[in-house]
Amino acid sequence: MRVTNMVPDMQYAMQQSQQALSTAEEQVATGLRVNQLSDDPAASANLVASLAQSANVDQYTSNVSSLQSQMQMADSSISSIVTSLNSAITAGTEGANGSVTSAQRQGIATQVQGFLSSVVADGNATFSGSYLFGGTEAVTPPFVAASTTYTSAKGSAASPLSSTTALTAGSVTTISDATTGETMTFKAKAGNTIATLQAAVASAVSAGTLSAGTSATVNASGHLAIATNKSADGIVVSSNDAALGSMTAAPNTGVANAYAYVGNSSVNTTQVGDSLSVATNLPGNLLLGTGSNVIGSLGSLISALQSGTTTDIGNAVSAVSAALTSVRQQRMPLDNTIGELNNQESYLGQETVTLTSQQTSLVGANTAQTATALSQDEMQNNAVMAAAAKVMPQTLLDYLK
Repeated sequence: MRVTNMVPDMQYAMQQSQQALSTAEEQVATGLRVNQLSDDPAASANLVASLAQSANVDQYTSNVSSLQSQMQMADSSISSIVTSLNSAITAGTEGANGSVTSAQRQGIATQVQGFLSSVVADGNATFSGSYLFGGTEAVTPPFVAASTTYTSAKGSAASPLSSTTALTAGSVTTISDATTGETMTFKAKAGNTIATLQAAVASAVSAGTLSAGTSATVNASGHLAIATNKSADGIVVSSNDAALGSMTAAPNTGVANAYAYVGNSSVNTTQVGDSLSVATNLPGNLLLGTGSNVIGSLGSLISALQSGTTTDIGNAVSAVSAALTSVRQQRMPLDNTIGELNNQESYLGQETVTLTSQQTSLVGANTAQTATALSQDEMQNNAVMAAAAKVMPQTLLDYLK
């Protein structure tokens, strides 16, 4: 008599039944039809691509959110500058009235000084610890009170610097001029001396970058002195040259109502879409310096109110009005960027919804179908186990009986 061994077949049936039940239970628990690559290789591959798109959208969304706050802070600061300039124009127009007394004009000048201080504070506005209007120089204030004279830390009467003193190759010395709104940058090369720097300053004066009369000389104390020869002009000097040491404003040489821009003109951009990037900063020299000359026009108005004629005051008011127009023009691209970011935020939000729906359709489980499958798999597994309980204990002796 031939005895058929049914155990391997039953073991296989049990394994298949258990696997089907386990898969159904996992789908019900996770709500997903595809929980591993082997469940549906094609859907898994498409899911990977969709998730990569979602990661990009999440990053763009984060960038947009951060930039919106930053841009709104910058726009708020510019709005405050516009308000200060309008107030200065109103005050200046009042001061140009021939019936206003000298004492009253002095009071109006004090008001305008307050507007100037507000403008400088707004120009030095920060967001998350970074200065908004310094270009890429975000760690130091972009607008600094100017002085007529800066002196080097190195040098003394006992050991004076001289025109032949060697400078450090690669060092950088900058001179920012409050009157011209420009900055001279000198990077020392091997073999350069203080005489080379002096020649560069003279060249910058000839080019109009620095105000006429600005010079670099070794003073009686043996220090390098970079100075202007007009009390109304002001500069801000910095240097990292080891031979000079730091440059500091000489005591009592500050210029009233004069500030120099010490940031740069660089504009950064941030990606907020696969093919969309936006400018993330507005350099302060464009906003308040060259072109608009906001600070210079307010300083001129203050001087005119303090000691000028009604004609001088009127001319100064016109200059402030021109500066206001320039600020408004500089503000327009920023407002456009804010609008662009708002539109992109809406688009990215819709993209997130679309991708989430796509991912659900790729691997998501139909709740009703999954529940039905689980019930069927449980019944089938119970049937297999019941059959196994009858088959598995049988041996050859059972058949011989």
